[in-house]
Amino acid sequence: MPTIPQLPAAGAVDAADLIPVSQAGVARSAALGDVLARTQPAILISTETLLGRTSIGPGGPEEVGIGPGLQLAGATLVATGGDHAAFSLSGVLDSGDKLIVDQNGTPGRVPASQIRGLFAAGSNIIIDTSGTISANIPPRTPINSLPATAQVFAQDLLAINQGGTDCAISYAHLLNGQTIDMAQPAAAPADGDAFWVAQADSTMLRQSFAALWVWLNGRIPMVRTPVAEITTDTQLDSTVHLGRVVVCGQPLVLSANAANMGSGFHCEVVNISNGDVVLGAGFLTVPGTRLLHSGQTAFIRCISYSGGSVVYATIGAVPDVLTVPGVVQNFAIGLVGAATVQLTWQVPASGGAVAAYTVRFRAAGTAAWTTASTSVTGTAYTVAALAAGTAYEFSAVAVNASGSGGTSDIVSASTLAALAVPGQVTGVSTGAITSSSIVLSWSVPGGGGTPAAYDVRYRVTGTTVWSGLLGGVTGTAASLTGLAAATAYQVTVTARNATGSGAASALVSGSTSVAAGAVSAINWNVAPFGTFAHGAGAIPVNAHVTPAAAAIQFGFSNAVNVLPSSWTQAVNVNSDLWGTYVPVPPTAGTWFGWAEGTDGSSPTVYPTSITVT
Repeated sequence: MPTIPQLPAAGAVDAADLIPVSQAGVARSAALGDVLARTQPAILISTETLLGRTSIGPGGPEEVGIGPGLQLAGATLVATGGDHAAFSLSGVLDSGDKLIVDQNGTPGRVPASQIRGLFAAGSNIIIDTSGTISANIPPRTPINSLPATAQVFAQDLLAINQGGTDCAISYAHLLNGQTIDMAQPAAAPADGDAFWVAQADSTMLRQSFAALWVWLNGRIPMVRTPVAEITTDTQLDSTVHLGRVVVCGQPLVLSANAANMGSGFHCEVVNISNGDVVLGAGFLTVPGTRLLHSGQTAFIRCISYSGGSVVYATIGAVPDVLTVPGVVQNFAIGLVGAATVQLTWQVPASGGAVAAYTVRFRAAGTAAWTTASTSVTGTAYTVAALAAGTAYEFSAVAVNASGSGGTSDIVSASTLAALAVPGQVTGVSTGAITSSSIVLSWSVPGGGGTPAAYDVRYRVTGTTVWSGLLGGVTGTAASLTGLAAATAYQVTVTARNATGSGAASALVSGSTSVAAGAVSAINWNVAPFGTFAHGAGAIPVNAHVTPAAAAIQFGFSNAVNVLPSSWTQAVNVNSDLWGTYVPVPPTAGTWFGWAEGTDGSSPTVYPTSITVT
């Protein structure tokens, strides 16, 4: 039996053409027109078109037109309001008219009278039922019926009438408006006269001129004299030089004119230049003293009296001239290491005072000197960073502001042969312990060079920075002192010699004991406050203690006059500060924080309670 694709293609299809159908399980033929007679024919119309039936009687669907004000949105016919343009215009709006509104996307009608409800009358304004707006001015209140105030602030308002118009002005502007020419003329001032002053706040208080004079006398000793520097020839003038220290930075000529200076003019002239300052025309001085040498000063006064006006200069003494130091005495070699040489000497027997010493060295057999230091102030110095097993020569020179003295005798020394650094210290252990000290001991390193000394470093456990160093210990034991009570420390020991330091020992831990002794004073620093859930968590507290090393404890009770039934031991935070975390009380209620010495001394309650829920 052939398949459908194997059949020949049909030509034009007609309603009388037959097609096979199954009818009650029996294969039969049917005309194509009969099969399609009861099916809906295809509807071909444009987008956004309605279908309906506009003709009379039964029949197929017909296209329905959409009038103004409507729109087909998807499958929904909605109003657009476009038909309103055709409505007639009303020349009068009556309270009974209806207005079209959009209420959250839904059109509706609202009486025009209801629009009035959208408006509220402001202060002293009335809108009646007919929509009339009018002013409502309340009657004025008599001033004697207003409440009285005991304070006046800058922003407070006062009523004034300005050019026939009632106005308000702030209290600050009212005071600023008062000018000095409005005040009554005053007589000559006296100690009992008073003036306005504000102290600590903006409240105006009365102060006397006598009190002001006492205050000024106390401030005058702290007033610093201003300085004026000149570098060229200058005539003294009251506007620039009065009451000042006039510094002459270059050799120059000073002149004076009493008319420009005025009686009572005064100043001090200081010559810091490397030459002379000449007191030229206008000065009266002791005969032959018109020069201010380098380092000299002169006090200048202008005086007017019955005989006229004079400008007098009082010139200070010539400063002593400092001579250079003599030669360093008894220059000698001290301790010698692999990289260091110690030098000692005595001060010069002659010349000026020594300000510092310059120490030099050179390898034996060479000519060029190397400066080790130019600022040695004592009579001993150790030259470092030298080569091991090498011969050196050394010298010293005394120096002051006037120059350098002669060179000392040259002394020689050879550094020791190179020495290996010590090995790692082992066997570090703690011994006797107190509230402020820990005794340590250790073993000599098993390898490396011989130690010359040991350095002991320590820090509070949990920190990263070494807080203490005990250096130069020559034995294998040491005692760390000045430690905080009840505090854990970490310690390490390092051996060193002239070549350098070996590896640090392994960290060793030790804790100081609780400090004994009565507490004389407790001052709360972080006090308990707030609300807490009973039996949950802990509350941080700390306090400053006197004496600082005396241990304290914290607790809670239900009253300011009843000690706690249990305590929590505090730890030393730093210095005199002790703190801890105290468990929240197990029951709800009002609780008070307490602190006291571990021996029961100085029980102290914090007066503000906490709430436990």
